[in-house]
Amino acid sequence: MTQDLQQRLETLWGLERRHQKLGLDGTRALLAGLGNPEQTFRAVHVAGTNGKGSVCALVERVLRAAGLRTGLYTSPHLVDFRERIRVNGRWPEEAALDQRLDVIEALPGAASSTFFEVATALAFDHFARERVLWAVVEVGLGGRLDTTNVLEPAVCAITSIGMDHADMLGDTHAAIAAEKAGILKPGVPAVSGVDHDVAASVIARQAAHVGSPLSIARDLAHVETTQQGEWGTRLAVECPPWGRFQLQMRLMGAHQRENARIALAVLSLLAARGVTLELAALREGFAQARWPGRLEPCPAERRLWWDGAHNVEGVRRLCAAWTDDLGLAPPAAIVFAAGRDKDARAMLARLRSLAPDAKLFVTRTGNERSLSAEELLPIAASAGWRAQPAAPVADAVGAALAGSGAGRVLLCGSLFAVGDAMRAFGGSPGEQT
Repeated sequence: MTQDLQQRLETLWGLERRHQKLGLDGTRALLAGLGNPEQTFRAVHVAGTNGKGSVCALVERVLRAAGLRTGLYTSPHLVDFRERIRVNGRWPEEAALDQRLDVIEALPGAASSTFFEVATALAFDHFARERVLWAVVEVGLGGRLDTTNVLEPAVCAITSIGMDHADMLGDTHAAIAAEKAGILKPGVPAVSGVDHDVAASVIARQAAHVGSPLSIARDLAHVETTQQGEWGTRLAVECPPWGRFQLQMRLMGAHQRENARIALAVLSLLAARGVTLELAALREGFAQARWPGRLEPCPAERRLWWDGAHNVEGVRRLCAAWTDDLGLAPPAAIVFAAGRDKDARAMLARLRSLAPDAKLFVTRTGNERSLSAEELLPIAASAGWRAQPAAPVADAVGAALAGSGAGRVLLCGSLFAVGDAMRAFGGSPGEQT
């Protein structure tokens, strides 16, 4: 990315720091100024604490395999802002993004817009200009007041409910579920993969209240793992209208089976509403889908594995996948970073049960909300670790690799840390084909 465009985007990110607000009015105003591009395509809208990115990646890739022109809007990015906005797998050209930023910044009221309002307007504007037929859109934060909730989607999905962003969404599962259920809309079918009893009840009540037909993913799509390894996961599936069949995907871990179930339930609802989705498209889409930065080895340094798990439930799933699903030996070293709004101690305690003899390196990402290595030291000590501080992320990973012999190094705790490591050690942040 050119330095000029990078500077403009960094200025946009600064908007988020200056304007801490939630709500839809700002996004609606920007979209109205652009001619309401969000009304030119059909959409699948996906919320949830964990798993929503994987579900989005699977659904989009199947729709594309079915011959439909697709958009994919996700957050955050790992290396390049343009990863957030893709049409048939391709990011926007820099010149086009630069030009549309000019247009948006000239709109009335744009000076008071937040980063996420501008980013969402950019995405929907790009989808409209590129004549996208179907967009798969990941909620950024919560649901009810997220900038993406201006959509009138064809199908909604809520993947899971966990304790994350409690300072903004609430400090109970019920409160967080209520915020995420805010994407449900009258007459719009929805899928729930939520297995927390209280949260599931909140979502069911909200669906009934607004008149959104709710399907439970496990009732609609029956999915079992038949084989898994470092190559991915093979699934046995029974799901209408396709019946019984098998799928293979690159995504690893038992939690990805649950994400696959939700994606299949969404696709089943789309098929029931007239979208032509042949079984061949499902097989191709699942086989090709990738969600970068999640439980995968660095292609240039296979001893280094990274995972964007950045909350307690995400780390629990990571640890279970590492040992139970992949059968990997405990990592010889762990590199850990975390944001200020995360329960770093609980994450570190879970990682200690995974690898009690590992060396721990605590570090800081380039994100201003990251805890410093020095701040993480006493938190790590309270979880039973004797940690070594090292920053930036590249230095911490380098030290961990140097001291681990042939053993694996696991980097986790922050998607921003994964992005920093990709920049330093190589690795693809997603398709650009």
